[in-house]
Amino acid sequence: MQTFSSMQRNSRDIYIVKSIVFFISILFYQLLSSIYATIPPLIGLFFVYAVVLNYEKERSYQDYTHEWYQVILYLFIAEQMHGFELFSAAIAFGLFYYIFFEFSLDRIRFKTLFLIYLTIMGYLSVFLVSNTLSYFKDAEYLNFGVEYLAYMVVESLLVLFFFKGRIL
Repeated sequence: MQTFSSMQRNSRDIYIVKSIVFFISILFYQLLSSIYATIPPLIGLFFVYAVVLNYEKERSYQDYTHEWYQVILYLFIAEQMHGFELFSAAIAFGLFYYIFFEFSLDRIRFKTLFLIYLTIMGYLSVFLVSNTLSYFKDAEYLNFGVEYLAYMVVESLLVLFFFKGRIL
């Protein structure tokens, strides 16, 4: 028979194992997406996830959970492995969320369309911030190609599958 303290220890151990497996799977997926151009980097999906987590945090007056930090870590890894400037995802998130999010949430009535809008804005804002930072550094710009449009379509479908009903 297990005691209460050993049950707490087991749940903590399971949490640690889940976090390690998630981190390893993120790295493996990013390696695959940087090798094969047909695999989307999921920047839009995790951008939407960051927006949803921040929106839920503000509505419930809670602190950030471990999910928030995992999303930010993923965005940093993804932007570095796909040629974006460092912190371009964080700057893009801050600018988008605190300037455009509330206005967009009030104006767009269809929430499925809003999730697609968030995915597209995730890619466009990270791309524009990265190119702006490249301009200030006199570095080479990223080219916006057809693959980004394909990534937006695929990730929009994934966002609709995972986040439908999360934003009211």
